[in-house]
Amino acid sequence: MGQRDTSVDIAKGVAIVAIVVGHVLRGLRSAGMVDNDATWFVTTDRALYMVHLAVFAAAAGLMVRGSLMRRGTHVYLRERCGDFLWVYVVWSIAQGLLQYVLSSLVNTSRGLASVFTLWIPTNQMWFIPWIALVTVAASVAQPWRSRRRAALSVTGAAVVSLVSWGAFGPFIFVQGLGLSIFFFAGATLTHAGYARIRDALGGRGAVVLLSVSATVYALLIVLGTAAAPTTTRYERTVLTIGQGVVCACAGVLAVMALSILLARTRVAGRVLVYLGRRSMPIFLAHTMALAATRIGLTRLGVDDVLVQAVVGTLVGVLGSVLLWRVTSARVPWLWQAPAALTGR
Repeated sequence: MGQRDTSVDIAKGVAIVAIVVGHVLRGLRSAGMVDNDATWFVTTDRALYMVHLAVFAAAAGLMVRGSLMRRGTHVYLRERCGDFLWVYVVWSIAQGLLQYVLSSLVNTSRGLASVFTLWIPTNQMWFIPWIALVTVAASVAQPWRSRRRAALSVTGAAVVSLVSWGAFGPFIFVQGLGLSIFFFAGATLTHAGYARIRDALGGRGAVVLLSVSATVYALLIVLGTAAAPTTTRYERTVLTIGQGVVCACAGVLAVMALSILLARTRVAGRVLVYLGRRSMPIFLAHTMALAATRIGLTRLGVDDVLVQAVVGTLVGVLGSVLLWRVTSARVPWLWQAPAALTGR
């Protein structure tokens, strides 16, 4: 399993586009261009936030064992956590300063002091400390080593997820804990285990899995009251959390099944593989691109929500990739920590 798995990259590509779309729509809502209680917005918001980061968590978990075995625990954790710490600080400050300088134009203005309160994440940046936390936890637990470790790890992650589902604390490391079960499920399964299931499914099995899981997901989104794992927008009760867990699991399975099928295609598969392999730069840079796009279009008199959403998504995705391509060689510290920190 030394080669990269295109189906996992495609799943990440689908997830990162969904994240950008979600942030475009929420940005339009914050700007007063979308009614917060409009049925279409609530349904779309629930559908996106139910699954996009859960897919990322599961995909990241799948890769832990292979990376750890290749590099060793110490080297792996130093590199991963070094990069996470670095980009979290760099991009949190960059986004904060932009909001401070453009306070009269952006949806959420910032005071200068708040830019440097790095223990309180803003925008999407909370995900970076969370992924660092569960990476360390999985590297210590190593659930793939035995059934006992697997059972304890998955059970513990499930408890953390259920308690934290739809809750969001104010500080780093206590945000996003509802996603823990997806990361640990992936870490326990491992990429080798996923590949066996993928191969056993084949094309027909993937179609069946996609049909069943997508149907369950869609029914709960449209007819249910499911709470999403990483947003406090939806009511937290035993019923809504239960529906949310089932819905999110079905959504992750649907995306993975779709990704297996898309891996057999040319154009769509290749585009999503490309985006999936650059999902971190897109994740880090897209919110600034979205804000600039929304401001620019508004000043041009473009207030149509569909146009704003489509153009915002395209600029958020492609603009972030372009920024990465232009700067990755000349300003690599924007995207990864220096060798002194990671030991590379």
